[in-house]
Amino acid sequence: MDSIDLKLIILLQENSRISITDLSKKVNLSRPSVQERITKMVDKGIIEGFTVIVNPKKIGRKIVFFIEISNLNIPHTKFVKIVSEKEAITEIHAVTGQANYIMKASTANIDEMNELLEELMGYGKVVTSIILNSPLRRNILYPGCQKKIAIVKDESKM
Repeated sequence: MDSIDLKLIILLQENSRISITDLSKKVNLSRPSVQERITKMVDKGIIEGFTVIVNPKKIGRKIVFFIEISNLNIPHTKFVKIVSEKEAITEIHAVTGQANYIMKASTANIDEMNELLEELMGYGKVVTSIILNSPLRRNILYPGCQKKIAIVKDESKM
């Protein structure tokens, strides 16, 4: 990856809907060159996808929370399959520390949350934290070392 790839990654994280034309202007390359670079980064797995971020509260999921589960009493693969099928669970992370997994979930109300948690308690020890607010929901990932980051930040202001 060179500084142009780094700029493209940053620009796409800021706005994944930016057009190839606008990207090409910002990095001073032709549209086909920009498209080729993006395609290569997707093929290499550097860019995993382009997505929409939905605010759960705006679609009726008023309770957003984290669930930690530890001391699983079923095989991990079976547990992951079960929780992956739960509509309320939007993220699953295998972690180090006391918990085996930390999951993010959202439900319309406390009753739905309790129903989910009661089911999960059958698989291990459950600890829940309701999210009160999220001062930083998503930050841009700057690839590479700090020196490259400073260069990319300065060049992206041009």
